[in-house]
Amino acid sequence: MANTASVELVVVPCLSDNYAFLVHNGTTGETALIDAPEAKPIADVLANRGWTLSDILITHHHNDHIDGVDALRSGARVIGAKADAHRLPTLDLEVAEGDEVTVCGQLTRVLDVSGHTNGHIAFHMPDPAFAFTADSLMALGCGRLFEGTPAQMWESMQKLRALPENTLICSGHEYT
Repeated sequence: MANTASVELVVVPCLSDNYAFLVHNGTTGETALIDAPEAKPIADVLANRGWTLSDILITHHHNDHIDGVDALRSGARVIGAKADAHRLPTLDLEVAEGDEVTVCGQLTRVLDVSGHTNGHIAFHMPDPAFAFTADSLMALGCGRLFEGTPAQMWESMQKLRALPENTLICSGHEYT
């Protein structure tokens, strides 16, 4: 768990090796979920903390990142890649490389990190210095190339490498 001013990060283990992330702004009361591998563990954390989702951010279309979206979306704005919208749950906001949105009162930048899949995106919150990279960048490496090319993955890694050194990388799996 990390705290930056009034922003709290909670890691929610899901399935056998996935992570979902909750970002909560104690000042605004907003709570965002990044990826939803399954609903129950996420719903349990939300209920235990008395939080309600304001946003769900989706990084890519694989089932182990989206299966819980529909069960959790009640009233939450769902944000995902415009390029991948045809394979994602219904989106309220379609985003692309370079877009900036406000999530939990925090500026959130969208990076296209295709390689693992085409249309894979990452979300970077410069302050509190979080990057939600899902299957593009993880401890011990990057995600397998299911659809993308090595050149796409290399370009994606360069974008993530350019993030400030103090950025906390929040990846989609625990492979260590």
